[in-house]
Amino acid sequence: MSETAPATRVRRIGDAERILAYVALGLAALTSAYLLFMALSEHETCYGMQVGKLLCQPVDATAAARGLIVLAFPGVLFIGATVGAVWQARAISPENRNTAFGLLVTCALLLLGIVVPALGGAGFFLLPATLLVMIVAILGVVKFWQDWRAGAAQASSRP
Repeated sequence: MSETAPATRVRRIGDAERILAYVALGLAALTSAYLLFMALSEHETCYGMQVGKLLCQPVDATAAARGLIVLAFPGVLFIGATVGAVWQARAISPENRNTAFGLLVTCALLLLGIVVPALGGAGFFLLPATLLVMIVAILGVVKFWQDWRAGAAQASSRP
């Protein structure tokens, strides 16, 4: 096996990680726009519960802004995961790759923690994009592991 084979494999993993992150971000943006449109087209929004009954109110500027804020938080996490994946794929320094990996995994786990409990509602629509982010995070773990093994092998070969 030549020296270029591991480098090619690492580059392919980085490319797949970056492309899937962009696809997940685009899918999340489309889904969030759809959810906001559907909430506004129903002419009422429901938040929370009181004595087993949903609290609903007519749609106005405040309700629309509240829906936008609610959808913005997962959006920020999708952006953070994408930035982490792209950063990890392009970083040269091991310290930068480690930081990017931390950003990617943190955003992916927070997204999972937000979307899974909400599967009965809006989380169902964000699930495909979240699953793509989880795949990106798994690819990030593989890349992190390969970088760690290469660094350990390089350190052991030094006198």
